[in-house]
Amino acid sequence: MSTVNITDTFEHATAADARSAPRHSVVIAVAFFVGFLFLVFAFAGRARAQAASAVRPAIAITHVNVVDVESGRILENMRVEVSGGIIRYVGKEGTAGMRMTSPVLINGTGKYLIPGLWDMHVHSAWPLFPALMGPQYIVNGVTGVREMFGDLAVIRQWRATSATADTIWPRVVASGHIIDGKPPIWPTSVVAVTEADGRHAVDSLKQAGADFIKVYSLLPRAAYIGVAKRAKELGIPFVGHVSYSMTVAEASDLGQKSIEHLDGVIRACSSRDAEFRPLVRGIVERGVGFDSIISAGRVQNEALLDSQDAGACAALASTLRKNGTWLSPTLTVLHGMGWADDTTQLSDARLQYMPKFLTAGWNPKNDFRLKTMTPESWARRKREFKRNVELVRYMHERGVPIIAGTDMLNPWVFAGWSLHDELAYYVDAGLTPLEALRTATLNPARFLDKQKETGTVAEGKWADLVLLDANPLENIRNTTAINTVIADGRLVTPERRLQMLEAVKLLAKPNLGARKP
Repeated sequence: MSTVNITDTFEHATAADARSAPRHSVVIAVAFFVGFLFLVFAFAGRARAQAASAVRPAIAITHVNVVDVESGRILENMRVEVSGGIIRYVGKEGTAGMRMTSPVLINGTGKYLIPGLWDMHVHSAWPLFPALMGPQYIVNGVTGVREMFGDLAVIRQWRATSATADTIWPRVVASGHIIDGKPPIWPTSVVAVTEADGRHAVDSLKQAGADFIKVYSLLPRAAYIGVAKRAKELGIPFVGHVSYSMTVAEASDLGQKSIEHLDGVIRACSSRDAEFRPLVRGIVERGVGFDSIISAGRVQNEALLDSQDAGACAALASTLRKNGTWLSPTLTVLHGMGWADDTTQLSDARLQYMPKFLTAGWNPKNDFRLKTMTPESWARRKREFKRNVELVRYMHERGVPIIAGTDMLNPWVFAGWSLHDELAYYVDAGLTPLEALRTATLNPARFLDKQKETGTVAEGKWADLVLLDANPLENIRNTTAINTVIADGRLVTPERRLQMLEAVKLLAKPNLGARKP
């Protein structure tokens, strides 16, 4: 039986894929290389934390327009008061209500207040990365993230540092390591082959502190079923990719709570899925490896796009809606992977906040998933992106719920910044600005079963708020017009936002651990 204990995941997975491990992205390897630096920062932060408690002042935002993301109304001339990390009062300015003693006053005249944003698909939980990515989320109004593959020890340090010091990083829910087949696509995965392996993997991850379970693309059918059954027994959600051994409908029927990247949806909407599926399923069951899946894709993907079937797509939408299966489209990363050959992106100003050891992996020549791409492959990726944009609107119109995520860490996806791109893609797809905004506020609260804590600007909820200089319901790009952020009751003024970005820029500047292509 395959070994799935968390403590020996790295060694086991690497042994299982010794031939292909060197080809993987430099990101994770380099992250471990610089891990000691993160520990230095972490221990320094803890020492400072012992000397001073976190700063959560009483704050009153006056004369502000509150965006009610639930009703879609703008509540004009409101007063919002927070203290101790909680929203204490929301009401009309000048009416009877709670009045704090000597609060920090913020004049909200002409401004718009929205709930803190969530990015529901990121990868920041590796050594050093919280110090790099955490501030970027916050300055972009992202006060919560769903970590989809990272180190649970780093997650624990993240929470401890952010909770005890004046270090402002987002709230985080996390899966820890992903569960994949043998050989896994990523070396640090938990490997599972049999149903017993899948059950054991869920037990190990839950015991290690995972908030949910993430499954991946090469998980054999028996192992996938083991994960699904055990997750249900333990009451822990499981999410992720749809393994090539399963159909999207089967994954939904077995209780997979969210499907990332619209994974498998184009295939499920094709009239030829049943014809092509045995090949990819056989690759997974035989444990041949990811290269074979890439080769199969060259044969199948164009034909799948050419055979999109309205009936098949309608049946899938019905299944997803009936089962309450969420979609996290991550159009940002689908665009990033489809346009990674576009060298004009090298002038993107956001690169100054990302370390070179990371962005070096964004070069297609350095990414094992992209280095064999042909001109025809790039053209097909772009065509797939266009179809996925269409599918976002199609599924949304049929009642399939959507949460916004970016897949930060992958090519041309930036921490915090790219969530605003994601929302703009949804509007391009046909959602209204309000519907797009809900995918990063109200919908994550519902998905996480945290409606009482977050998702709207309301009394008793977490003080995670973003003050905008323009109305996001008129133009979704106005979510980038950020004036002030309040994260867990801590105030991030315009001046502090600039200071945080300057600190990130200095931390990102050294080319730590960079390798020559």
